[in-house]
Amino acid sequence: MIDIATLRAEHREIARLLAALEQQVALLPCGRTPDYELVRGIAEYFCDYPALCHHPKEDAVFARLRLKAPKAAAAIGDLAAEHREVGARVAAFRDLVATLYRDAVVPREKLVSAARDFIAAERRHMAMEEERFFPAAEKALAAEDWAAIDTALTDVVDPLFGEPADARFAGLREQLLSWEREARAE
Repeated sequence: MIDIATLRAEHREIARLLAALEQQVALLPCGRTPDYELVRGIAEYFCDYPALCHHPKEDAVFARLRLKAPKAAAAIGDLAAEHREVGARVAAFRDLVATLYRDAVVPREKLVSAARDFIAAERRHMAMEEERFFPAAEKALAAEDWAAIDTALTDVVDPLFGEPADARFAGLREQLLSWEREARAE
């Protein structure tokens, strides 16, 4: 069932990926080599999952919020347009990462700058939703609204964190789980 707790949990998973990307990108200015497969996996995931699963959920909630509390929705702005911007930003970052696999020379500074801009923009977007959109939806929407939203959505399994995970993201998932095991052991 779709609810704000589900959307917040998805944001936590997205935040984990942004932290992993940030960790890899931090190696570049030090002259170290990041795990480019991990970076590419994260970029691919961001192109797949938010557009197919996460953003449609938020868009459905926002559409219902516009019906139930138009003033609250208006104060948030155009969430669908913001999601389109997210998609364009993700695609541009993924395309930059993909150039590395075509043996193109990408200056470290360009990759670092693009990754940091991408990470910062994603965090700003999620912060806006957490601080303004989610509280407005929680306040305005009743159980029957959530049931209607849930009925209207198609179930899409998260290709990284869902069960079963998509084979394309198996390495990325294992790396994240490995880091978490290491962090708990420390």
